[in-house]
Amino acid sequence: MKRGFIITMLTVLLIAALTAVGYAYSYGIYYASYADQDTALVIMNSGGKDTYYTLKVYDAYGSLIDAVSGDLNPFESDYRVLSDIAGTTDTSWGLALLETPGILTVGVETFVDNNWVASDNVIDPIPETKEYSHYWYSLNYSNTSSQHTGIAVVNPNDSSAGATLKFYDAQGQMQYTTDVVLDPHETEYYLTSDILTVSTAMWGALDVRGTMPLIVTAEYFTGDGKLMNVDQITHTYFNEY
Repeated sequence: MKRGFIITMLTVLLIAALTAVGYAYSYGIYYASYADQDTALVIMNSGGKDTYYTLKVYDAYGSLIDAVSGDLNPFESDYRVLSDIAGTTDTSWGLALLETPGILTVGVETFVDNNWVASDNVIDPIPETKEYSHYWYSLNYSNTSSQHTGIAVVNPNDSSAGATLKFYDAQGQMQYTTDVVLDPHETEYYLTSDILTVSTAMWGALDVRGTMPLIVTAEYFTGDGKLMNVDQITHTYFNEY
């Protein structure tokens, strides 16, 4: 009886262990599928083995909208239009989270009025272990008469994350700073035209310090509001213990 109990417990533990390692990697992407904008993902199996994935799509407040799954042969690709999953409501933007045991490359295509305007590729999974006290990200922004920038800060984690944003002008002078605490899977969005003055020197570095791994995405607009490019920043330039 005791031996049977031990064998049963070992079986249960083995199943639990296999379940725990079912998704070795998670890839986080910022998407927007509201108003005239939409996002599509090209989900590519970059490994040499069959794999599968689950795509979870959250709204701006971190609530799960829906999830879909798929199987991929080696180097096969799937195509997912986010408006088909998230709809096109005012909060249909934020985190798209891909969970997989394989190695993926994720192409991110942005459309405005059904016209393709930008592409990017995400190859870095979210760090599995959160061993650092702070994670630093950086990108360029502009807030001149001919350009402005939208900044999305996404928390891809199952726990809350803090972030500090600092905007520096072309001379390296800090022009604006703000702190935010993001709930799990929540996204915050900043438009430079709302928080900075318009100036020929109002461009330069945005420095973002997070208490957890983040996704920082820049949307680059012309002065009259036409979206020109979208850049997904998933890799840190510095980590602090």
